[in-house]
Amino acid sequence: MGEKLIENLKSLAVALILALIIRTFIVQSFHIPSGSMIPTLLIGDFILVDKVTYHFRPPERGDVVVFHFPLNESVYYIKRIVGVPGDRIQIKNGILYVNGKPCKYKYLGLYSYYENGQKHTGKLYYEFLPKKNGTVKKHYILKTGTQGDNTSVFIVPKGKYFMMGDNRNNSYDSRYWGFVDRSKIVGIARIIFFSWDSEKHMPRFNRFFKLIH
Repeated sequence: MGEKLIENLKSLAVALILALIIRTFIVQSFHIPSGSMIPTLLIGDFILVDKVTYHFRPPERGDVVVFHFPLNESVYYIKRIVGVPGDRIQIKNGILYVNGKPCKYKYLGLYSYYENGQKHTGKLYYEFLPKKNGTVKKHYILKTGTQGDNTSVFIVPKGKYFMMGDNRNNSYDSRYWGFVDRSKIVGIARIIFFSWDSEKHMPRFNRFFKLIH
């Protein structure tokens, strides 16, 4: 009986060590508590963040990343990288400019969501964000007003990144609090493994194992 207990404790210890290694170096789960990344990520999504990729390549424009919030590093934020070191970023009349060139957009129709019991409706677009290799990253953005639609030019310093939420008029991001240091980026968001709709009190089965773009 004693030997069996010791073996079980050894197995548990190994499992805990492996789980700690995986969480620290490979992948980590996070919960989405706010609507700043709607429609890409919804309130109640549970995601897995890849902590390995950035050991092999730098963060790029278009990546959705989790990072330590610069004004309170105990808090995690998730946004999309729109500016990398050396970039000049500006928003004019709701259009994102990267190094003086406006991004292209495609209107997709109206989009509605609920947050804290209130309904919000905006215009859904594809945004075509240029990447350094000459390609573009196509992703959704949502426009629900004009807040943050006009800024000065931000020049991204070495080792820093400029973040914005896909819910453009309802995102507290680099337009308001500045840049994110490379060392504070946890990893790149890869997949939604579970999603809970708190308005309907039920899972969103169609979002299970959905890739994050």
